[in-house]
Amino acid sequence: MLISMSDWVYDPSSVPDSIPDVDESGLAANVLLVPAPPGTGANLPSASFMANFISADVEECASWIQDGPQVNDLLLEFYTPPPAYQEINAISTRFNADFMHNGMLPDTRLVSSDLVLFLAHRHMLVDATTNRFNALLDSLGSFTIVPETSDFLNIILHAIYGLPCSQFQPTIDTLMTAVCLLPKYGLQPKKYIRPSSPLFNDIHYQMPLSPLMTYVVASNYELEELAVMTSAHLLSLDTSTIGDDIVEFINPVYLKRLFDLQQRRVDTLKRLFAVPPNPHPSTPHCNFIAQKSLTRAWDLYTARLLWDARADMTVGTIERTYRTLDDHVACFDCKCALRERVKGIVIEWSEQQRTI
Repeated sequence: MLISMSDWVYDPSSVPDSIPDVDESGLAANVLLVPAPPGTGANLPSASFMANFISADVEECASWIQDGPQVNDLLLEFYTPPPAYQEINAISTRFNADFMHNGMLPDTRLVSSDLVLFLAHRHMLVDATTNRFNALLDSLGSFTIVPETSDFLNIILHAIYGLPCSQFQPTIDTLMTAVCLLPKYGLQPKKYIRPSSPLFNDIHYQMPLSPLMTYVVASNYELEELAVMTSAHLLSLDTSTIGDDIVEFINPVYLKRLFDLQQRRVDTLKRLFAVPPNPHPSTPHCNFIAQKSLTRAWDLYTARLLWDARADMTVGTIERTYRTLDDHVACFDCKCALRERVKGIVIEWSEQQRTI
């Protein structure tokens, strides 16, 4: 079965014209009114890759939520809205009016496409971005409408401020889609995804749930440390199942490095098992000719093991395979030779590199 980008994509047939009320969405209604956000399109580097990836998920993405009246009371202190505007659904509990940075209160209001309000510091956004947050900071209005859902905007702001967002439990799909959105807002992924950064750690904990997607995105932005870490989880990947759309998006250098890693490990397996147990000195009960039977049995078991040799073969698989052979060997010296050879293979295999 081919693995393609469509396996990761949530692509609704249409973008809703309005936000559902509290009964449908669980968000507070009848609160502050803001300009209607523009429609959300395919914002990622590849139109076929994760467009409209995940809809807003209150339980997952919010650093939020507050009651509608609380949102209304809070914001009306600063702003009296004109009529015919859409309604704010929720306000971030992290990026709210009480969010302090270096002793300063927020001065910029960002509203996501699903109408969640985030309060941030303008100088932080200006310093972080190379395109004034996709030119959104050039807006003269009281609110800046960001054409992304709150789950993605939440992650982007946490990255800018160097804060972890693991407490909100975003999925790995949401995290990696947010990474793909960083360049759109003038943010360099390499700056925010390095081993010492909170976003790197957030991805690290979730990565085993979707290692291929993580590796593809990491390769595209040349996030070396993330790609190396993720490659250890792709030893079992059948590269023949990778779809053409993934091949188009992945960095070819990193794809080759993954191929080479798998092939190198399989070649190592074959080399290790090509050497049978050492013969022992002849005894009255087991001479040199009798020991040939152990060599033939070794070759038979090895052929079975290597028939479907994989780069992710475990030590346990090796030990179980030759334990069966051990049970059928009568000579004590032959048993010792067999066990010594298996032990040597296990040690050397355990020391083999598991990453690109």
